[in-house]
Amino acid sequence: MANSPGLTPPNTPILSPKQRRPLMARAHAVLSASGAYRWLVCTPSARMEEQFKDESSSYAEEGTRAHAYAEYLLNGYLGTSIDAAGPIEPDNEEMDSAVREYVDLCIEKINTARAITSAARVVVEDRVDYSAYAPEGFGTADMVIIADGVLEVIDLKYGKGKPVSAVNNPQIRLYALGTLLKYDFVYDIKTVRMTIVQPRLNSVTTDELSTTDLLAWAETVKAPAKLAYEGAGECVSGPHCDFCRARHVCRRLAEDMQAAMADFKDPKLLGDADISHVLDIYSRAKSWLEAVREYALKQAVDYGKTWPGYKLVEGRSNRVIDAAAIETLRSLGIGDDVIFKEPKMRGVTELQKLLGGAKKLEAMIGQHISKPPGAPTLATLEDKRPPLELDLTDSFDDDI
Repeated sequence: MANSPGLTPPNTPILSPKQRRPLMARAHAVLSASGAYRWLVCTPSARMEEQFKDESSSYAEEGTRAHAYAEYLLNGYLGTSIDAAGPIEPDNEEMDSAVREYVDLCIEKINTARAITSAARVVVEDRVDYSAYAPEGFGTADMVIIADGVLEVIDLKYGKGKPVSAVNNPQIRLYALGTLLKYDFVYDIKTVRMTIVQPRLNSVTTDELSTTDLLAWAETVKAPAKLAYEGAGECVSGPHCDFCRARHVCRRLAEDMQAAMADFKDPKLLGDADISHVLDIYSRAKSWLEAVREYALKQAVDYGKTWPGYKLVEGRSNRVIDAAAIETLRSLGIGDDVIFKEPKMRGVTELQKLLGGAKKLEAMIGQHISKPPGAPTLATLEDKRPPLELDLTDSFDDDI
């Protein structure tokens, strides 16, 4: 992704951590766009999740701060109003670099749209409503640009856990749908472009539909959305369960996981097909088992819940040394070469951020950077990486 530091305001004032405004998480609809990949498939999940508190994780809070910083930078560039409580600062250099990559891409698109027409519409953090297709459905589009019959919605994904594509993505389609419904009566929109930016994964993906095709897709949302809003329909397990707040007590998921793990032909030995089956369900089964364990532990610690056959005990811990031990050891004649470890060189990614980007690092020490082969790992046949070619000549027993 191109990074153009000159595009974002170079002297943007920032506040210290004590001065920064408190950041509030965005309000979410029952049929939220972010959860659409789940409630469109497993319609009861939207209401099932309401029974469990939406406990914000450190990753979610980090994403909220990244979005607020991006909003501030874009409003600064556009000269639009900024929250009266004042500007904010990034958490660290990584956030600053990643968010500015997203902001620079947005600015490039804004400038392109304005070059096409002076009447280009640009809105940051635009509240949109798609309740005509999903009851009480609403959300916030990170960036909206309208010019020459083209509506583009751009979404920032700050996380780096999983790559997210804009292609056939129901979340950004709902954002685009709400935006289309909001502005179509003013602008003659023919094409809807949807872009997802994941700067920490160097990923920018785009999907494009005619307004006719987007509205046709929206019609397919109505039936499952109605069921989801009513909490009706059948539970369906799948990869969409991974971030469901009800997954730890969902009977359908538990039954499907147990059935999947018990689906073997030979009662004594696992065959090749059985091993492949275990590999297929490994990630989902591990995620589900961890979710159940974490739920049981939290209920025991926070609410005194007891589980049949189990008790709450103190876990293992490692010994720790406080800072005063350094001077005590020195007073006993112990040298710093014994007390401290040899300093380690920073990694490539960290140096790249500190020294001004990949191109600058390459110019400085590119000849010293190499990428060794990764450790072999199993992947499905759909994986885009080519299969490893192994030399097995030394793998056979010479005595055979």
